[in-house]
Amino acid sequence: MTDTLRFDRPPVREVTLALMLEPLQKLQTLDLAPLRVEWRAEYPILQEAAPQAPWRSADRDAVEFVRSGLAWPMGLCTLSTDSGDKSIRFQQDRFMITWSFGEGSPSYPGFATLKSELLSRFAEYCKLAAESAKSMPVVRRVDVQYVNLIREVSSQDAMAGILTGWTSLAQFRFRSPDYSGFRFHYHESELNSDVNVLIGIDSAGGESPEGEFISGSTLSLEAEGQVGVDSDYVEMLEASHGVLTAAFLDVTSDSMRKEWGEVK
Repeated sequence: MTDTLRFDRPPVREVTLALMLEPLQKLQTLDLAPLRVEWRAEYPILQEAAPQAPWRSADRDAVEFVRSGLAWPMGLCTLSTDSGDKSIRFQQDRFMITWSFGEGSPSYPGFATLKSELLSRFAEYCKLAAESAKSMPVVRRVDVQYVNLIREVSSQDAMAGILTGWTSLAQFRFRSPDYSGFRFHYHESELNSDVNVLIGIDSAGGESPEGEFISGSTLSLEAEGQVGVDSDYVEMLEASHGVLTAAFLDVTSDSMRKEWGEVK
């Protein structure tokens, strides 16, 4: 997951890297049309949807109405590959990439590869946005999200393992639940006070290439790093990833990492 943490068979199933911006109120979809042309070969599928709620809003579920005569808000634009395993999304206050991995998709290439993709695409976005909105995009927060698949370990066993340092598994006096999950959140990471962390476990299941049902659980790790006025958002992106790597080591067992082929 970093230059010093590698696996032959990484459990990563999805990664999202996001840059949350000061809203570019003057930016409109057509201003970024050249990106559609430049990226069409690798990201040929275009979708437009209603914009996501402002990330700085006190109430992210609030509904806003556009009155007659007002400028139409820029929507959320998504450019994706034919297979759907890679996508770029952007609107007036965010820019993000999401890569998915798993059966039939390339394996996780490492954080450095995804970071390079994000920063190179964002540089092109910035150039056009600055020309159209007359101001350079300013990053105020970085988000790093990983979803890992833990095969053949139920969510209740994963919860018990994490809470006991993998010294015990769950013991139910009744049948196993159809679904179980939990979340725990740190407003300030012990490693960096500007980074908060959310860790979650959820039930998961699916079919193997042979058509057999495989049960397991998903381990989700999310970090949000606040970018100060004089801070470097690239450094905060790397720091947030480092915090998640430490959290990943804290909540997984030695036997799991051995099964994934940890390279030491």
